[in-house]
Amino acid sequence: MDQNLQTLVSTVIAVFLEASPFLLLGSLLSALFEVFLPGDQIARCLPRRKILGLFFGLFAGMLIPTCECGVVSIVRRFLKKDVPPHIAITYMLSAPVINPLVLAATYVAFQGNIWMVLGRAGLVAACAGSLGWALSAVHPSQLIRQADKLSFHIHEPSAGAPADKHGEPNFNHGMTHDSGPRGENRQEPKFIRIFLHTASEFMDMGKFLVLAGIIVGLLKVFLPQDALVLFRENTVLAVGAMMLLAILLSVCSEADAFIAAAFSTFPAAARLAFVAIGPMVDLKLVFMYAAVFKLPVVLALVVVPTLLVYSLSVLLGIMTR
Repeated sequence: MDQNLQTLVSTVIAVFLEASPFLLLGSLLSALFEVFLPGDQIARCLPRRKILGLFFGLFAGMLIPTCECGVVSIVRRFLKKDVPPHIAITYMLSAPVINPLVLAATYVAFQGNIWMVLGRAGLVAACAGSLGWALSAVHPSQLIRQADKLSFHIHEPSAGAPADKHGEPNFNHGMTHDSGPRGENRQEPKFIRIFLHTASEFMDMGKFLVLAGIIVGLLKVFLPQDALVLFRENTVLAVGAMMLLAILLSVCSEADAFIAAAFSTFPAAARLAFVAIGPMVDLKLVFMYAAVFKLPVVLALVVVPTLLVYSLSVLLGIMTR
């Protein structure tokens, strides 16, 4: 086999095999959350004081872990039930990273480097807390669009979907979306719904993981060594390049650390920026934000984390040279 092709294939297989167990476990947790813990039950238990709410939003992912693919729909339901924005927005940005599964995956991917784990959590917490605080005075209804339709993991119920006790559509109806008529049957056993949701989530995100592995492999094969030296020696360029790659790849937070770790020749600050920005801003999230939130909120959700992660990562890179 050609050496370049062998490198490409081995890179794709290695990335997928390392990351897929965490992706599968994340899909299972998401399914359990959807089946056993409806959003309206959580909303009644949230603290109302701003400081407590911010801390709850930051660390709620430890109790309610979910990836960025599903958290937008959860937060949308929260805001429709008047959950304060400082809780909802902070949770939306932090939960995909500050949860046991993703932190463990980051620890494994970077071979026990606890500073990468703490740095990732710290950067995400800074972005989530800042935006949550900034939007705390805004009423929830002023953040979201009145008619919002989402693709990917967020699907509006059909016209015949039942309503919950608040008179809103039941968003657990047909939750398995691509599973056909079986997914529409609310009388199915819970373990069947869990299985269908887990399988759908894993397949949906698995293709992004494979695509990311292919891109990493292609970069390893075709990226000139001179370019690698340039990125290795220039923190400003390396951080920007890795952030752009994270936004374009749109890899799930349970698996993105393995992609970042594969860029071993890049500075640690650049790899840290990759795993920090991806769960908050990537292509699929931009489309989801645009479908749910009003334009000024969408701009804030994209611009603020991007600027903060870039500036803090470059600063860390300069300080740790």
